[in-house]
Amino acid sequence: MEKALSRETKNRIGYINFIILRFARGFKLLIPDSFRYLDKYGGLDFLYKNYEYEHTQSEHNTCMTLLRICRNNGGWL
Repeated sequence: MEKALSRETKNRIGYINFIILRFARGFKLLIPDSFRYLDKYGGLDFLYKNYEYEHTQSEHNTCMTLLRICRNNGGWL
C-alpha cells in the first residue's frame, strides 16, 4: 500500500530539484553532475536542513550559498 507524500515533502522535493537545475545552469554542469557535486560536498544536506529559510531567498543567493558550502567541504567550483 502506497502512502501519499505530504504537501511539505512535495514542496521540498520540487524546490531541491529546481535548485539543482539552476545550479547546473549557473555553473555549466550537466544536471546529474550538479546533483552529484551538491550531494558529495554537502549542498543537498544543507538545502534539506535549511529549506524553511532558503526557499524564501532568490535562486541566485541560494546557488551562491551552496557554492560556499561546497567549497568549504572540498568542492572545486
